[in-house]
Amino acid sequence: MDRFDRLAALRGDSVKGLPETAWATNLNELERDVLIKALIEATRALILDEWVSKRHDDKRPQAALDAAESWLKTKSEEAAAAAKAAAKDCTAARNETFGTDHRIPEAARAAAWAISAKDNKDIWEELSAIECELLARVNLVAEYHRIPEQRKALLAVLRRVIEPKPVEAAPAATGPIPYSASGNFTVGQQLVHAKFGDLVVTAAGDKWIDVTLPDGSTKRLAQKPK
Repeated sequence: MDRFDRLAALRGDSVKGLPETAWATNLNELERDVLIKALIEATRALILDEWVSKRHDDKRPQAALDAAESWLKTKSEEAAAAAKAAAKDCTAARNETFGTDHRIPEAARAAAWAISAKDNKDIWEELSAIECELLARVNLVAEYHRIPEQRKALLAVLRRVIEPKPVEAAPAATGPIPYSASGNFTVGQQLVHAKFGDLVVTAAGDKWIDVTLPDGSTKRLAQKPK
């Protein structure tokens, strides 16, 4: 049973969800950067929509998520300072909305704080808070049958970030393929032309390819735009 199956099997509170210790026990061995990416994605994918729909002019949570993402890409002091400032703005947003939508800026703040934290405590708190926010939404409209779906949705996002599916390589070409102006080709590809015979693509643009003919000369042919 992998970490996500274990988390799915745990019986959490119908209002509070899983405790922070459950998240820590199952995810703590992961790299900090991966956990931050997962928190950013979970916040954006699962709970940020409520904030955007109600407060489309208030972009403090979005700014904190963007700042944390920027730091992950650059690890610069400037990005760290921007993330810290954005986290402070989210604290203000949380205080202003406490009791309604406060968990949304809280989650965004955790992502921004986590880049300079000494441990993963902020991340565990906010994974728990995200589940709590999702549970609050279904409890508010008395859709109690949807309670089990909320953690599954959260775990699906985390799995997508933490254990992405490998990109399948395109099957290798086994030989020359027929040329057609409605086809799309890449440099190095071998073609067979009804008039010119065997060709090799040496350059490719949006609507054209250059090919080498059997006699060593080159010719420009059309191809379908990408």
